[in-house]
Amino acid sequence: MSNESDIRKLLKIRADLEERAEQLQTEVDDLKVAMSEIDEAIVQQGFRQPGAGFQPMKLETKKEEPKTVERPREAQPEPQVDGSSIQAKDGTVLGRVQITGDDIVFTPRDGLPFTTSTPPFQSFLIDRVLANMRTSDEARATTGEITPEQVLSYKVEADGEVIKYVSIRNVGGERRLREIQSSLRWSLDKMYDKVKRG
Repeated sequence: MSNESDIRKLLKIRADLEERAEQLQTEVDDLKVAMSEIDEAIVQQGFRQPGAGFQPMKLETKKEEPKTVERPREAQPEPQVDGSSIQAKDGTVLGRVQITGDDIVFTPRDGLPFTTSTPPFQSFLIDRVLANMRTSDEARATTGEITPEQVLSYKVEADGEVIKYVSIRNVGGERRLREIQSSLRWSLDKMYDKVKRG
């Protein structure tokens, strides 16, 4: 029995790691898109003047990348922009993210029946990402590294099981903002796949 239990645990850990690897790959794709767009802006605005040896190199790089740029661009939210949309891999808008200071509010698009029981909302986004961040903040608050008022908190407002919005307070910096955005987008994309399949 103990052997079976160990195998079950190992299979669960492996599945969790696989999910996390997929999420990180999505984030890497998004970062590549962002860097490509910054390169393009630099070429357009800055390196057209004499002495810019970078221009041919930048333009050549851009020629090689359109295929990798166009696919993830649809799925990339813009973490810095208030009221940005979150899209599925197929370009379907899943909802909007409002960022105000250190707070985030996600509201699903009307007509999309995202529920609290649709995986991986509870198991991944809430239990693994947000709850872990809150636990980490609570530990930091007990050592005086941050104040209790700076501990991350979150709230899921639902009508029955249908999610009306998710609010997250005290995000705690740019790195966490990106991680939450990436986790939210990945979770919603998986939920959307399940909703589509019925």
